[in-house]
Amino acid sequence: MAVRQRTRNPISRLFRVLWRKARTLKRLVFPPTYDPFTAESAAGAQVAYFFADSPSRIYQIAQWLPVIEKSPENLSAVIITRSAATTEELRKLTNVPIIHAQTFDLLMSLLELSKFKAIIYVNNSYQNFQTLSYQQAVHIHVNHGESDKISMVSNQAKAYDRVFVAGPAAKDRYLRAVAWIDQNKLITVGRPQLDLGQTPFPVHPKLKTITYAPTWEGEDEANNYTSMDLYGKKIIDAALSQSNCRTVYKPHPRILSSKDPEVVAAHKYIISKLSKAPNQILLEGDVIEVLLGTDILISDISSVTLDYLYLKPEGAIFLSDRRTDLASLESESPVAAAATIIDRNSIAKISTQLEKTLEKDDLATKRAEVCRYYFGGIAAGESSKTYFAEILKSINEHEVAVNELTRTRRSI
Repeated sequence: MAVRQRTRNPISRLFRVLWRKARTLKRLVFPPTYDPFTAESAAGAQVAYFFADSPSRIYQIAQWLPVIEKSPENLSAVIITRSAATTEELRKLTNVPIIHAQTFDLLMSLLELSKFKAIIYVNNSYQNFQTLSYQQAVHIHVNHGESDKISMVSNQAKAYDRVFVAGPAAKDRYLRAVAWIDQNKLITVGRPQLDLGQTPFPVHPKLKTITYAPTWEGEDEANNYTSMDLYGKKIIDAALSQSNCRTVYKPHPRILSSKDPEVVAAHKYIISKLSKAPNQILLEGDVIEVLLGTDILISDISSVTLDYLYLKPEGAIFLSDRRTDLASLESESPVAAAATIIDRNSIAKISTQLEKTLEKDDLATKRAEVCRYYFGGIAAGESSKTYFAEILKSINEHEVAVNELTRTRRSI
């Protein structure tokens, strides 16, 4: 069978050359739309945090802002955005330089002009792949929290040079869920967002604080871990029935825009029940500050639960299980072994369980053990040091690898 030879069309070739020249001319005549001052400041930045999502997901990058703002001089940072609305909102939250690359061409131009040595990603957005073609930087995925949700692990992790995780539990999570993942790229850094000295939520001198901090219902049923629709009303009633206690409600930001009628109904019910002092409704603000002032946390499989475990391992945890499958829950979320479980079988007894826990906490020793498993023994206050050290180490190792490749190409 004859092999058909591809012929070169001189007209199409000429068209491609002219098209490339036109693109270059367009960049000269119509300069990038990101702020010139901000773009100029990027010339000296070593690290870029890439966040291409809409304002509804700003909470993912917002958790990292205190860390980014503390970046050492040799790891000076900027944030690259793709959404104008997100850019506007982020500029209200931080003084970190933010570069809005409106188009893909502008994004590529920015990368070519920059000297970024690391690009860092705080979520699993498909848009992260827009910058992975830039080979001069090491690409690091850090995610926006630490939880046992299935969304915390993704096959996308294979695309990054390094994946920073909180501790051994996160490593095991990847190894169980992602085939052929290179465990050498999984680097333990603890929880740097949690050790930057947040101010604790004001405590009451005479009352214990019970905080209900439910997560939202997720993108689909597999990612649905919320307790709101099934247990939310009863949880609040039980918390309010405790003597010498106050109740704080701190829902996930996306609960406020939920389309699930049961979640919406539970939210309205809770708001109405907590309208009287000394109880508090906190729809905005830093959840970390709330956790620091909490004695008992009632929550779901989410980063909030593990943040509380890291910050206050002495604090009791009540963990919801919407599927009422204890074996699967403990396999999926090891913190369950150190928590009081709320499911269909136990929800009727939650008031009694809260009362018993307030009198005597029987799971404190187990929580300390589980905390070490999740965070690798990195104590609060040490994670940010580990984080920046690992970024610098990754940059140095990447530069060595790139230089070796360059020498190899020249010798061929």
